[in-house]
Order: sequence, then C-alpha cells, then structure tokens
Amino acid sequence: MPPIYGFYWSPSPTHLDEEWNAFVQSGANSVVIQMHALTDALLKRCQQHSVMVYVDLPLFAGADLRVSFPDSAPVDEHGSAMGIDNWYVPLCPNHARIRAHRLANLRGVLERHGDALHGIWLDFVRYPLRWEVPQPNLMQTCFCDQCLALFFAHPLREYAIDERMAAIHAILHKRLDAWVEWKCQRIAGFVQDIRDFLRTHRPDLRLGLFALPWLLTDYDAAIRTIAGQDVTLLGRRVDAISPMVYHRLCGQSPEWIADVVEEMRMRSCADILPIVQTIDAPGALSAAELGCALEIARTVSDQGVLLFDLSAVARDPGKLAVVREMFER
Repeated sequence: MPPIYGFYWSPSPTHLDEEWNAFVQSGANSVVIQMHALTDALLKRCQQHSVMVYVDLPLFAGADLRVSFPDSAPVDEHGSAMGIDNWYVPLCPNHARIRAHRLANLRGVLERHGDALHGIWLDFVRYPLRWEVPQPNLMQTCFCDQCLALFFAHPLREYAIDERMAAIHAILHKRLDAWVEWKCQRIAGFVQDIRDFLRTHRPDLRLGLFALPWLLTDYDAAIRTIAGQDVTLLGRRVDAISPMVYHRLCGQSPEWIADVVEEMRMRSCADILPIVQTIDAPGALSAAELGCALEIARTVSDQGVLLFDLSAVARDPGKLAVVREMFER
C-alpha cells in the first residue's frame, strides 16, 4: 500500500469549495472525514480524484450521546460525575449502550457509504481526559455503577456515596495494578469487537486509531494507567496507529515528534502513521515551523503523514506551499 499523505477534515459548508481546492492543490492522496460530515457529493469528488477516504469514528466522547444517555457521564476518583471541558464531552468507555450505539454507527456508515470508503479511523479510544495541553489534569476514571460492577464481577447495582468512595479507595490503594490492566483490556477488547465486525462485513477496509502522543516515561505511564491505551495490545487489533503529535498543543518542540513515533514503532506491531498539527494553537504556527514538523514526521515514518487539519492550511497560502512541497517529493 502506498504511503498516506493527507488531511483530517471537518468540512465547513461555508468554505467547502475553498477547502477542497486547497486539498487538491496540496497533492494529498488521502483524507480522514468526520462521520457526520460524509455526503454523497463529497465522496463523489474524492472518487473522481482517486482520493482514499477514511472515516473518523469517535468512540467515547460526544455531546449528543451524553444527552441521549445521561448516565454515561464518567465518574472520577473523587466520586464526581465529569462535566464538559470546553468542546470535550467525555463518555464512560464501558457504557453498554454507548458501545452498542457506536457499533450501530459503524454499520450505518458502511451500509450507506461503504463502497466509497478505504478504512475506518477510531477516535477518542480511551478513558476520559483532556490531554491537548502542556499539563493535563490526570485522574483515574471511571467509577460509575457499570464500571464497578464489571471490575468486581458483581451484578449491576446503584452505589451509595459512601459505598462508591470505599470501592474507589480499595481500587486505588489495593488493586491499582489490576485496575490499570483491566482498563487497558477493556479498551483493547472493544477495538477487537470493531475489528471482528469489519472482518465479517468489510475485511478489505483498513482499521486505524488515533493515539495519545505520550511516551511511557510521560506522567508515570499515564497513557496506560490513566487513558487505558496500551499500544502493544492495540497494535495487534488495528492496521495502523496514528499518534496525535500536536507539538504546539502539548508544549513541545517539533523534534519531540520523532521520539513519540520511534517509541510507538518499538512497542507496536501496527504501522505508525503520525498526524501533525497545522492549527494555530496556542499562538500562530508559522509555515516554517510546520515545515520543520512535517520534515521530521516524514523522516521517521515510512507510512506517510496526516495533518490536522485541512482548514488551517486552506486559510494560509504559506502553509499550503509547505505542504504541497512535501507531498510532491
């Protein structure tokens, strides 16, 4: 399979033609499109230009599902339901109806658009946290009724406040290692469910996922202990892992990208396809700095490079020129 050079894209109805023109001018061969933004017209454009289309399937986040399933709010180590953090609306990763809904989403996408798709990229494949900051707020989750019932292998029941806090204390102080392993297995297990579904219905589609860009030495191995992402386990269930190496958002230099990609390649048997930041946050990201980040990502990845996102490049002729130069090599 040829390397992927493409964008993550959330099409803007008011700037659709402008963004599409930038995509074509860039020389990209692939695009990851948000599930809700798929249209027949957009897919037809992609087919006409021989563009590989991958669908972003969010798993454990979403304002719409929090409304539909109010009991899906994760519970943190203080026994409190997690609220909304700016744009981020976390969901319990073990909520049975959330999992069923996401599998139904996948089935619906394949039934409507399957012939035009090349793969599925899983998003928010983790326990809840807002990680796109230099110093994330790290807490253990989720201690809702459903998670406690699953972990302790007890029947589902409603926990009183004092009972929940006693269970949380027992987990964090007596069974933390077992809890972390269980979390990683739960995340990997649902990814396996999706893999099995695709093998039955569309074995030709490529399955990838977006991973936190953390080393095992970061935050006391929080990628496993807090997020529940074990890239070794996940790499056996997907074709590709895309670390979200958004260096500016994470308070890092572009050189950090190489460290993340190289460690993930060592820890996982899946292909490693990094996704690089193009957006101006925090502060302006210059075309020169973007070019440096892309050069590093390209050097360490033989699978290609994804960019987050297309709209930021479409608005900036300098960034578009840098991307086009790299994609045309």
